[in-house]
Amino acid sequence: MTETFVYQSYYIALFHVLALFLLVFINAVIYLKAVKSPLLSSFFVLQGILALWIVSKILKTFAPNAILKFFFVVSQYAGVCFLGVALIVFAHIYANGVKPSKKLMLPLSIISALFFLIIVTNPLHYLFYTHFDFWGDSFGPLFYLFQGFSFSLFAIGVILCAKRFFGRFSPKPIQTLLLTTAIAIPMIANILYVFRYFKKIFGFSPPFDITPMSASASLIIFAFATFKLQFFDNLKIARRAALSNVPEGILLTTGDRIAGFNETFIKMPAAGQLIPQGKKSLVSASGNGTFKENQKLSFAFDTNKGQDFIYQTGNDNYIRVIYRPITQKSFCGAFIRFIDVTVKQTILKKLQMRNAELQSANQQLELQAEIKKRLVVTRTCNFIAQEAHDILGHSIMLAISLLEIARLSKTDTQASEYMHKAKKILSDSLKEINSITSVENKSPLLRQNIEGRLEKLADEFRSAFIDVEINCSSLQHELEKAIEDTIFKVCREAITNALRHGKANRVDIILRSKNEKIELFIIDNGLGCQTVQKGMGLKGMEQRVSRLKGTFNCHPLYGQGFCVQSAIPLYPMTTVG
Repeated sequence: MTETFVYQSYYIALFHVLALFLLVFINAVIYLKAVKSPLLSSFFVLQGILALWIVSKILKTFAPNAILKFFFVVSQYAGVCFLGVALIVFAHIYANGVKPSKKLMLPLSIISALFFLIIVTNPLHYLFYTHFDFWGDSFGPLFYLFQGFSFSLFAIGVILCAKRFFGRFSPKPIQTLLLTTAIAIPMIANILYVFRYFKKIFGFSPPFDITPMSASASLIIFAFATFKLQFFDNLKIARRAALSNVPEGILLTTGDRIAGFNETFIKMPAAGQLIPQGKKSLVSASGNGTFKENQKLSFAFDTNKGQDFIYQTGNDNYIRVIYRPITQKSFCGAFIRFIDVTVKQTILKKLQMRNAELQSANQQLELQAEIKKRLVVTRTCNFIAQEAHDILGHSIMLAISLLEIARLSKTDTQASEYMHKAKKILSDSLKEINSITSVENKSPLLRQNIEGRLEKLADEFRSAFIDVEINCSSLQHELEKAIEDTIFKVCREAITNALRHGKANRVDIILRSKNEKIELFIIDNGLGCQTVQKGMGLKGMEQRVSRLKGTFNCHPLYGQGFCVQSAIPLYPMTTVG
C-alpha cells in the first residue's frame, strides 16, 4: 500500500464524511421548516440518492478486497442510475405542479434499471468497466453511453427548473441565476471529472470524483432558497397571487414586522389613505418609510386586541380598518384589512338627509282616499299576474344562478347539491303559485315573524353567493299580516331585480319602526342605471305599498347601485289584496 494511496483514502473519507454530515443536517432542518408537499418529498428522494452515493464511496474506499469494493460500487450505482429519473420527477413537479405521467417515467425507469443490471453483471462482459481491481478501474463504452443518458436527463431537469425560476423570480435575476447554477453544479462537476477537463481548465485534477461534494454545495444554495425565498412554500405564492387584485388593502404582520401585503395596500400611502384627518399615519414603516417584507412597523392604534373602525382622511375618503391579531404556538402576528367605504358613507349620509326630508313630507301628507272598487275579475287577474310575476321572477333567477354555479362546480357532488337546491326552489314556487287564490295560504313563511321570513329569503340568495344583509331595528310593534306580506314581497322583488338587472352581489335591507311607520330601505351594489323605467316589478312594488297608504321611491345610486325605499303606516286604514 503506497503512501499516495493512504493520503487519497484519508482525504476521500474526510471530505465525504463532512459532505454526508452537511447533507443530513441541512435536510433535517429543511424537513422541520419547509411546507410538506410532493415537491418536498421528491427533493428528499434526490438527497437520499446522494447520501447512498456518499456512503458507498466511503465504504468502497476502505474495502479490504476487490470483491467487497465492487459490491460497494454496485451499491453506489443503485442510486446513481436513478438519479436522473429522480431529478426529472422533482423538476416536473416544480415546473408543472404535478408528477410526470407514467408513460414518460416507465421507459426512463426501465432504461435506468437496464444500466444498473449491466453494472451488476460487469464481470461477465466488462463493457461498463473494461478493467476493475483493488487498485483502480477504467471505463468501457457502456459507461459513456450511461453518462450520455444521465446528462440528458440532468439537462432536461435543469431546463425545467430554470424555466420555473425565471417565471417565479423574474423581478429578482440574482436569485434566478443562483438557483439555476445550484441545480447545474453537480452535473457540471461530473462532466469535468469524467472527461478529465479539470487539468485543462484549472491546471489540476482532483484525486477523486467530486460530484457528491458539489451536490452538497448545491444543497447549501437550496437551503438558502428554502428559508430566504420560500422555495418550497407554494402556499405563499398562491396567497400572493390571490390577493394581488383584491380592491381592499391587505397587510400581514409577524411580530412587529411585515410578513406580506397586496398591491392595493402599497398604493394607499401615496394616496394619503393611511392618515386620518388631523392625525398621524395609522401604520408607519421604520427607516425610509417604504413598505417591504420584513420591515419593522409601528401602529397608531391598540394592537393588543381586535379592532374595527372607520376614519376620514384628509382628502375626504373614508377607510374602514379591520385588525385581527393571530396568536398560535408557531405564529404570532396579525391580519389587517383597509377597506375604502367612501361611496357607502356618502350614500348613508344622503339617505339620512332624505330620511329627514321624507319624515317632514310624511307628516304633512293626508291619508289617501279609499281605493276605488275595481271589478272583481280585473282585480283578481292583476293580483294573480303580479303575484306570479314576483314568484316566478324570484324563483327562476335564483334557480338560474344556482344552475350556473352547478355548471362551474369542480366536483359532481357540489354540482348535484346546487342542482337539487334549484329544483327545490322551482318546486316550491309552483306550490306558492297554486296557493295564490287560496283563502288560507299554507306557506310555512307565514307562520314566522318578518325577521324570520326575511332571513329565510336571504339564505336562499346566499346559497347562490349573493350577500344579503338584514338589519331590523326598533320594531316595537307587532305588524299586521298585510304589512308583513308587503314588506316580504317588496324585498323579494327588489333583490331579484338587483340580481337580474343590476348584476349585484350584495344587497342591504334596513327595516325600522319610526314615527308610527315602518320604513324599508333596500340598497344593492349593482350596475345601477341612468334613468328609472318602471316595469312590472317596480310598479307592482309601488302598488303593494300604495294599498297600505304607504309611500314608495326608487332611484339609482350614481351608477354604483340602486336603492328602493318605502314607508308604510303601522295602522293603515285600508288594506287591499
